[in-house]
Amino acid sequence: MRTFASSFLKICCVAFLVILNACDKIENPIIPAPWFYIESISGPVPEFDALPSISAQKRVVIEDFTAHQCGNCPAAALTAEQISDANSGLVSVLAIHAGDLANTDDEYFDTDWTTTEGDIFWDQLDFQANPLGRVNRVNGNGAFWAPAQWNDKVNAELTKPAPVGLQAEHSWEASNGQLHMHVHGTFYEEVEGPIQLSWLILESNIVDYQLDYDSDPAVVPNYEFDHVLRGSVNGALGQGFGDAASGVASGDEAIQSVTLQWNSSWSMDNSTVLAIITNGDGYILNSLEIHPGE
Repeated sequence: MRTFASSFLKICCVAFLVILNACDKIENPIIPAPWFYIESISGPVPEFDALPSISAQKRVVIEDFTAHQCGNCPAAALTAEQISDANSGLVSVLAIHAGDLANTDDEYFDTDWTTTEGDIFWDQLDFQANPLGRVNRVNGNGAFWAPAQWNDKVNAELTKPAPVGLQAEHSWEASNGQLHMHVHGTFYEEVEGPIQLSWLILESNIVDYQLDYDSDPAVVPNYEFDHVLRGSVNGALGQGFGDAASGVASGDEAIQSVTLQWNSSWSMDNSTVLAIITNGDGYILNSLEIHPGE
């Protein structure tokens, strides 16, 4: 018995030392979030010069809360598209499929266009209906506007100076299906934190069924969906914008770099990554589009 006990004790001691040794070799036990940009693997972050305020463009985001079983939604989508086209690329449209009318059925509307991010945005609204929209999240995350009000709200936003000027670079690694993106901001005024940067993925030129009260028949089998929210890099609300996360003074700069493992079900040529900078009230300070297929 003593021989067995002695041998067993030695085995346990050796096993413990092996485990301890293995633990000593773990230099960084913290696993980075999947969207983190790792310089040692993907190369150094690009350097950006501060952007003069005279070169900064104020951009506007229309968030169109839509649904495939909403017969009035195609008209609202057309309104948003016309506003965007009339403003030389300074207006981004974000089509968020959410609410009961975005539910699927076993007949025509069997594609689920909803997303976790879209459900979060929908839940922020003070009143939920389709079609309604937000314009740069003026008056807070809960505020909403009817499509007939969007143009006036957009024009009012475009007259304001940009609180932050944005620049971006991106690169594609085909070998591992990763999209690397970098957004740099130059702030022109003091902004209280938290300041967040969210990266939202949009896809256009998708054809499927849509209810449209202006069509005959009302169920359109080959409707083209554009600017559809498909997901995000780091969540609906994003993460702190680099050194600006807790607030900034005029002249401060910030940068955030991310890596997105591309979803092969999305068409890269038809997709846009919309980078949105928000303040503590949810207001969109500025935004920028990245077109990964270019």
